[in-house]
Amino acid sequence: MNSEDINAQGRDGERDLASLNDGFEHYLSASPSDYERVVKNGLVVLDTNAILNLYRYTDEARKELFGVLRGLHDRLWIPNQVATEFWRNRESAVSDLDYFGDELISEIEETRQQMERSLRTWANRVALQGGQLKSILDILDPAFKPVLEKVQEIAGERSEGKSRNTFEDPVLLELQDVLVRKVGAAMDRTEYESAVTEGLRRVEEKIPPGYKDKKKDDGYAAGDYLVWAQTIKEAKFRRCEVLLITGDVKEDWWRKESGEIRGPRLELLKEFYAAVGFRVYLLRPPRFLEMAREILQISVADETIDDANRVELSSHELRKRIDTATTVLVSLRSELSAYVKGEARLPLNVAMVDIVDDSPGLIALFHSDSLVYLGSSKSATRRLRQLHRKISGRINISPEEVSVVVAPLGGEQINDRMLLQSMITEERPVWNLNGFGNHDPGRLRAFLPLPSDHFDMLYPIDLSIRVPRLANSRTIGELILAMRDEIPYPVDSRNHDLAVIANGEVDSSSLDGTVENSLRVLANALPQDWQITVMVGRVIIEPIFRDVPHAVLVFRGGPLFDY
Repeated sequence: MNSEDINAQGRDGERDLASLNDGFEHYLSASPSDYERVVKNGLVVLDTNAILNLYRYTDEARKELFGVLRGLHDRLWIPNQVATEFWRNRESAVSDLDYFGDELISEIEETRQQMERSLRTWANRVALQGGQLKSILDILDPAFKPVLEKVQEIAGERSEGKSRNTFEDPVLLELQDVLVRKVGAAMDRTEYESAVTEGLRRVEEKIPPGYKDKKKDDGYAAGDYLVWAQTIKEAKFRRCEVLLITGDVKEDWWRKESGEIRGPRLELLKEFYAAVGFRVYLLRPPRFLEMAREILQISVADETIDDANRVELSSHELRKRIDTATTVLVSLRSELSAYVKGEARLPLNVAMVDIVDDSPGLIALFHSDSLVYLGSSKSATRRLRQLHRKISGRINISPEEVSVVVAPLGGEQINDRMLLQSMITEERPVWNLNGFGNHDPGRLRAFLPLPSDHFDMLYPIDLSIRVPRLANSRTIGELILAMRDEIPYPVDSRNHDLAVIANGEVDSSSLDGTVENSLRVLANALPQDWQITVMVGRVIIEPIFRDVPHAVLVFRGGPLFDY
């Protein structure tokens, strides 16, 4: 065909000619102008992990991230599936805070005990006089106690106890405000079932996204696809581009080369453009914060971006461990569950605790033939003593009603928090979910009301128990120290507050050894500006008057006052 023929064909019949990018938009890298356009004019969608990781941010970083989200206004949106997964996994995410706080508190206490043992061994070897050893040990406790109290106070403010109550959870309260009218509607039943079926098909055929979740239960394995399908549906309705913020780094979302992320999966970009007619972009939270700082002109400190990277890295490491250990974890969990339920149960009493093998173990408590608590400890004996002590100071229950099974664990297993959390998630022991195993709350939270199913509400502290050492006290300091050491529930007071009144005398002739009587006698001896507040789970002694509507009893220094 010569040039005249070609020209003639062009004149007689139009041909469809395309540019190099047409049909290949999914290969194009996102430019700064692309991100600016989608942030200012498109839809910004948060994935579930991006929301749950808010619990792991520092307070300042979380504050700035919420500032960025508010700056998006109506362009911020989450699929209904993300909301579903957030509520499903919220308490599990929060429990990480308790785990690390509890571990640190246990390590501090174990360090103190190890130092005491070492000192006693050394004293025996060098024939140290008893008075000299006592003078050294008298320094040890006061050195550790302020550290423990401060860690407990800080950990308590960030604990599951606070976040478990939805009316107290600072992250949840902020999210509820930021996401007003920004959560997608739920699919109707037919549409949902069809989407789940499609999601499971894609999992089996390894079609992104979500096929890396194949090990999950069927309904959950389709979760990533449900997020994806609902995002596409909303983008089609709004006719706009989408920026998806996700902390997920699995290969069913991202294209990797030589182990490094090169961008979103091309299949996802192509599918989205074909369905919507607009592009979709993916960013991880740290990069999104960097972009938003420039595009929205919102203050975001470098430290906040560093914190987002820290959270993401720790989450990725946990995810990698889960991916590589799931099979072993499920098998071990099954074996432990069978052992716990099949082994003969022992009574939770002092005699049993004294003879149990003091080695690392999984501890299971049963009440009314139901598994009510699962915990682990490097020292089974020490942990059982703590549990026995806690239950022995309660109304409506006694240690005699509780039985225990201790399953031995190896060193790696005892340090594997996923194993314990997996069993708790599987078994749902009621005391693990109602505050029984939590460490002490922060000081201000101790005065807040508790939900009706909380352990302290079901089994309040018993003020009628008799502690002989209380009756032998002669001074305020001796009486409060005896309460702290001997009463089997928390008696909170600050050492620096007590120092100025410790030598004050109490009316020892009026002491009968019961807790309530001792509190009344103590109140008579305290200065006028002091108050003793009895809550359902603890006693608080402090140099301040405060109205506490939910208190069981209140004693004020000087003339008795209670209600």
